[in-house]
Amino acid sequence: MDKSYFLSALLLFLIWEIIFIVVGNSLLLPGPIETAVKLVELITTGALWTPLLSTVAKATLGMLLALLLSLFTGFLLGISNFLYILFRPVILTLQAVPIVSWLALAILWWGVGFRSPMYIVFLTLFPIMTLNIIQGVRSVDIKLIEMAKVFSLKKGIIFKDIYLGSILPFVFSSLKISSGAMWKSVAVAEFMVGATGIGRKIADAKYFLDTSSVFAYTLVLVFLGLVSETVFNVISKKVFNYAG
Repeated sequence: MDKSYFLSALLLFLIWEIIFIVVGNSLLLPGPIETAVKLVELITTGALWTPLLSTVAKATLGMLLALLLSLFTGFLLGISNFLYILFRPVILTLQAVPIVSWLALAILWWGVGFRSPMYIVFLTLFPIMTLNIIQGVRSVDIKLIEMAKVFSLKKGIIFKDIYLGSILPFVFSSLKISSGAMWKSVAVAEFMVGATGIGRKIADAKYFLDTSSVFAYTLVLVFLGLVSETVFNVISKKVFNYAG
């Protein structure tokens, strides 16, 4: 994370403190200091770690499942115009479905627990990643493919040296775009149908009017989003430097 993150955070906390002073009611809006104290309390007492690990596990598994399936689907739809025309509207429809609709179905399909939030993450990220990978595959220079066929290169070599090199930037782009949506979707899913996790803790805090805990757990989610974006940036730079 560069200095701009810290400057933005400092400005945000300053605005937050001003609004808190104007509102003058910590039940409606706790101040940044009160929220920081609550966050430290959650960390030092160990109350944060179990829900945090649960949320990270669901988000990571959902993202990996979405990535694997989107790589397969995106490649097929990218190389086949027929499949692209046939299934692109389906992918766009999946992308347009609101999370609340998936949540209603998740309760019926998987009930309350670990699986529902994980699949909500998958259903949220899969269309985003698939569309990006399709774009990457379709951006491959056809002349390179034709030249590879002229020299009778094996399909595995064509995939590794031509297709993979072209879609990697789109894969990492989709991961960075999806990093924010991943944490939002898992938190909303846990809030509604989760038995554990940060979203569940936010729901519990709401019931007990513990607004400072709501804000503290929200800061954790924001931090996770920033960390995941930074990790994807670092990995992508290392991969491209190695490839270069």
